[in-house]
Amino acid sequence: MNRVEALEIWAKYRGDSPAVTGPSFGGRVLYAIAHRPATIYNMELGYPTAVCLGLALSLPSQRVYAVEGDGSMLAGLATLTTIGRYQPENLVILVIDNRAYVTTGSIPSATSAGTDLVAIAKGAGIAEAHRTTDPAELDRVMARAATEKGPFFIVASIEQEDMRAVGKSAAMPFDIVESSIRFRRTLEDRGLVPPIWAV
Repeated sequence: MNRVEALEIWAKYRGDSPAVTGPSFGGRVLYAIAHRPATIYNMELGYPTAVCLGLALSLPSQRVYAVEGDGSMLAGLATLTTIGRYQPENLVILVIDNRAYVTTGSIPSATSAGTDLVAIAKGAGIAEAHRTTDPAELDRVMARAATEKGPFFIVASIEQEDMRAVGKSAAMPFDIVESSIRFRRTLEDRGLVPPIWAV
């Protein structure tokens, strides 16, 4: 399974739900294949899951999705203990695990040396923690995550990637500030949060 295949499956089930992606060229890939305005792209390392935890707790009627890389998830492991404590039923976390920090030179991450993110999530109290290694398996788990009570923590183990291919992804036409403003206004338009001037 490669990154595009994993994100296409994720996008099929995500629909228009709020989502936050981590820092990687994966945000550019997602923008190219399935952009939705309720998306914050390229959140700082370690924060996508934490931001989505807050969104899930404050928007209980909405499914909320985090898309992490293995490096970003490793930087934000403490958030898993809070998820295990509060059990937000509407939170879905997808970790794209290529076992490397590709955009900084394909430096191996801890998952390349045996760190098991699924075991860590289960140890933190997230019962629905799963590892997927092929598209059919990811599709099955994502179908459950989109309809059943969570939280869900899904690791998609993907093929190793070549840094030389990273530069071939087109840059997004906006930065994280513009992405965040569009995200907020989309939630306002849906009546999920009050207009910022009314806060």
